[in-house]
Amino acid sequence: MVMPLDPRAEVLLSRVLAALRPVLIAYMVANAMTLAPGIEDALSFCNVLFVGNLCAALVVLIWFRPGPIVSDLKRLPRSTQLTLLIDGGLAALTSGLIFTGLTYTSSTNAILLGRIGPVLSALSGALIFGRMIMRQEWLGFSFIIVGTLTVALFGGNGSINKGDALILASTVVFAISSILGKAALNHNVSLRSLVFIRNASSSLIFFVLANINYGWHHFADAFHGQLWILMGIYALIVIVFAQFLWFDATRQLDSISLGRWATPAPAIGVLAAGLLNRQWPIESQIIGLIIIMIGVVVTALSPTTKQQPSQTKQRMAELSLNASDTASPVT
Repeated sequence: MVMPLDPRAEVLLSRVLAALRPVLIAYMVANAMTLAPGIEDALSFCNVLFVGNLCAALVVLIWFRPGPIVSDLKRLPRSTQLTLLIDGGLAALTSGLIFTGLTYTSSTNAILLGRIGPVLSALSGALIFGRMIMRQEWLGFSFIIVGTLTVALFGGNGSINKGDALILASTVVFAISSILGKAALNHNVSLRSLVFIRNASSSLIFFVLANINYGWHHFADAFHGQLWILMGIYALIVIVFAQFLWFDATRQLDSISLGRWATPAPAIGVLAAGLLNRQWPIESQIIGLIIIMIGVVVTALSPTTKQQPSQTKQRMAELSLNASDTASPVT
């Protein structure tokens, strides 16, 4: 499913796809009537999240066949199965926060604010697994955090608006989910099973929530027009392919390296938002983007930490455990 690429290229490509997610969601919502003529709210919360994750789960199930995936899950201990379900719930929460946040803020803001997610994941992973964080790495990540806060505070005239707050909350959930993903991979969970259960459990959660909030009739809109075709392509590329690239890379790189190579993605996402949705960055977003990219350069140019022999076990543990979900809402 994943081509043999350099893990750094896998991280960058997966985060670029994650950065495109809010852009594509905003585009689909804006053009919903064209995709499903005559259907009001054709691309609702239910349809984008439920159908998108369901399509992603079906793609994995069809590609790898149900038998091997079921066998993988059956051999796992109950604690690991529970970890996967909780991780799927957090992935659903991340996507829900991003989608809801997009109703109150722009996709450009969502892209820029979402960059703090990989930073939180990198720092928490390094601290938990005993990886030394060098001074230059701290400096680079600090620039990224300051740039993110600049976008949020300047855009809200000194306060963080509801949409930006939801996007920032999604980055915290993303970081927590990354720790659970590491725990899952530590118990030899296969990539196919991990990606399948994340998307299957997320789609089930969205199904239940939509049914409670809107009723059964709401799902009728999910099967109109070109929605299923569009969602199938979206799920294959933006969700499944991005997740396989990310998880494959996290088996080979430590959390700080992941943070380094994940952060350049916003520049491409911002460009896509301008070209596709005509949402060109305003002054505060440009300032924030510049600060973020300075942090990216500082972090990328920092020397690699040399591991001492006594740190080898911790280093190997981190490499084997390191996995998380995107932004966007690579969910």
